[in-house]
Amino acid sequence: MVDYLELGAGITPDELRRVMIQYPSTAAVRQHKMRNGNLGVIQVSMVGVKSSSDSSQVRYQVLIDFRNFPSTTPKAFIRSPHSSEISHCNIHKSDRYPLAPNIDLCAVCIGRYADDYVSLPEARVMRLGCYLNQIQYILSNPNPNSRAR
Repeated sequence: MVDYLELGAGITPDELRRVMIQYPSTAAVRQHKMRNGNLGVIQVSMVGVKSSSDSSQVRYQVLIDFRNFPSTTPKAFIRSPHSSEISHCNIHKSDRYPLAPNIDLCAVCIGRYADDYVSLPEARVMRLGCYLNQIQYILSNPNPNSRAR
């Protein structure tokens, strides 16, 4: 068995292919290909709801920063819809981040999940799947007790 850090930071092309089974629209952000050949940032299309009081479906374009994966919790950002169109209470208002300094992005609040992430088994595929499931869960189930906006 390969040590979970042995493959280096980022997600491998094989891990990206696994993600694409559940999220076929997934794409690597080429500008963030890492020196080790792994991918630092991906874009995923996920369907969620508009808000805790409006269950209308919204397609979110999510950028996920895996540059420090698997040792630290990845970070997710909404690229679209635009911040002014977002009512979801667990998505922050737009800001600029080093990930894409020329694009307004809205960070996704993951609540206490970062604490849970570090206690997951050190299996890359498990950590990757759990994180994506968490983002999908947040987008589909707004938590008004953990407001970001």
